[in-house]
Amino acid sequence: MRGPLSLLLILVALSARAQADSLWRVWSDTGRPDSARLQAIQQLAWKAVFEQPDSGVALAWKQLELATRARSARSIYEAHTTIAVGSSMRGDHAAALEHLSQCMALAKSMGDLKRQSSTYRNQSNVYRSIGDLPLALEQLQKSLRIDTELGNSEGLEGTYNNIGNLYTELGEPAKALENYRRSAELADALNSDKGRAQAAMNLGSTLLDLGRPDTAIILFRQSLERYRKLGRKPEQGMVLNNLGRAYGQLGRLPEAFASLDSAERILGAIGTAKPLARTHVNRGTLLLKAGRARDAVAACRAGERIALEGNLLQQRRECLSCLHQAYERLGDYRKAYAAHAEYTTVHDSLQRINNSKEVTRLEVSRSFQERMLADSLSNVRQRYEDQLAYQQQLGREREQRNIFLFSGIGVLLLAGGLWNRLRYTRRSRAAIQREKDRSDGLLHNILPEEVAAELKAKGHAEARHFDQVTILFTDFKGFTGVSERLSPAELVEELNCCFTAFDAIMERYGVEKIKTIGDAYMAAGGVPEPRPDAAADVIRAALAMQAFMRARHEARTAQGLPAFEMRAGVHTGAVVAGIVGSRKFQYDIWGDAVNTAARMESSGEAGRVNISGATHALAVHAPDLAFFPRGRVSAKGKGELEMWFAERRQG
Repeated sequence: MRGPLSLLLILVALSARAQADSLWRVWSDTGRPDSARLQAIQQLAWKAVFEQPDSGVALAWKQLELATRARSARSIYEAHTTIAVGSSMRGDHAAALEHLSQCMALAKSMGDLKRQSSTYRNQSNVYRSIGDLPLALEQLQKSLRIDTELGNSEGLEGTYNNIGNLYTELGEPAKALENYRRSAELADALNSDKGRAQAAMNLGSTLLDLGRPDTAIILFRQSLERYRKLGRKPEQGMVLNNLGRAYGQLGRLPEAFASLDSAERILGAIGTAKPLARTHVNRGTLLLKAGRARDAVAACRAGERIALEGNLLQQRRECLSCLHQAYERLGDYRKAYAAHAEYTTVHDSLQRINNSKEVTRLEVSRSFQERMLADSLSNVRQRYEDQLAYQQQLGREREQRNIFLFSGIGVLLLAGGLWNRLRYTRRSRAAIQREKDRSDGLLHNILPEEVAAELKAKGHAEARHFDQVTILFTDFKGFTGVSERLSPAELVEELNCCFTAFDAIMERYGVEKIKTIGDAYMAAGGVPEPRPDAAADVIRAALAMQAFMRARHEARTAQGLPAFEMRAGVHTGAVVAGIVGSRKFQYDIWGDAVNTAARMESSGEAGRVNISGATHALAVHAPDLAFFPRGRVSAKGKGELEMWFAERRQG
């Protein structure tokens, strides 16, 4: 028996088919007005270009022929846009940019700022596809400026989403997340299903990059369901691609491969090069994880061929990195070296594109400003010479007076110039100091101050062993069920609200935040510097977190909104602490004590703080804390452990 969703999708498909047949009848009827036929062919071409780019482009050329005869500037614009999108999807980026330049000329001739903004966004997508990120960002800045002045919420939604995509490519997930949230909020305000689907996919992708696959999967499922209802095949393939990555991170390999198989079927039928290349490299990465290096070579080679044909440098670089690892696993070091050499060449090409394009644009801008300044000085000099000739005709006495006047003005100008130079110097120094302070602030947000200081002084920070660190784990109870009742923007906003409050609590009690993992929060007391009262402070912090969650739950429940409940677990033991990575630093801790702390959380109860016997022994004499024994409780992988509930002492 078919489920309700399957029946709904069948009905949607039948309805879409009936609509397409109706539009085709209108287009085929040459007796109808040109305006009606153009509207019909536009809808047919735009829908087709996302499912079969070749067919969509062919229909758009027919639209362009009729629109040119009918002298309909708007329909000519729409036809060029459709051809540009289809060309880009087929990897013909030069053709896409050519048609978009036609779109821009038409939009400017019509004085249509909204279409100009839309064209800038489309140009940005093409430049991003070919790896020219500075030029892509430049187009989005122009789009953002226009839409902000117009108050065009629909345009701003797309622009913020595209800016988020760029920051994702640049490896700056925090900035990407900020722009995706703005896009999601606008999509909710506009009641846009397409915008919500897009926001859910991109928010999920960013959270996945931040190491939160559980939350990402929920968002991907929401996005996939919306895109299926909208009939958007390319986006379905992209979401399935991301689902494959998320399942892979969680070690759920059968589901991961199934998602990638579905993505390949959809994207292969459409022929969209960029996401299809990504599907193959995602498969190769999963196969490496599964220990199937030989199969990984085949997958990554397939992706590289597609990327090479489409001149997709970013995707080719990813495929070559996968090939390098696969050949190393197979012990074929000659081919591994060759793949790495190709990777380096492509990587350098991408770097040159981004750096040289930016330098070229800055040079053009500087030259333009110098030309303007030179023209201004030339005009001033000409005016001065004309005025001087005129003054000579008025006689010696008046000339003398004017000389004094100009001398005085010259002195004033010189003084003004010196004063401006002094102000400029002061502002420059202040700006440099602000940037230094900002850099230090960002570093201290990522690393403890002591570790950051060591890193700046030595260029590296040594890993250290600690005998006694108190570790806190928290996790939201029934997270999946509650999150499914929230929109993507609401889910991310609620997590952000809770985690921001937790960060403030950690700072108040001198506890070091380690990281978030999906909906889990991890912190530790006694690192990077040991403290005798760390165990009690971590318990106090955990109790403050539970107090915040109770208040938050009551407030949201009173408004009829879904709300989270939280478990918290604490354990004390030996760990090793240090920095992970060489580019995107992360301070982390390792050791069996970390696993035990996680078991304290999973063995606890919602709204309570569950602690181990080791932590209890250190904090038992704290006058403001009370402890209630639970006896020996079975913990997964640990056997039976002594556990206690901690509370604030009353009175």
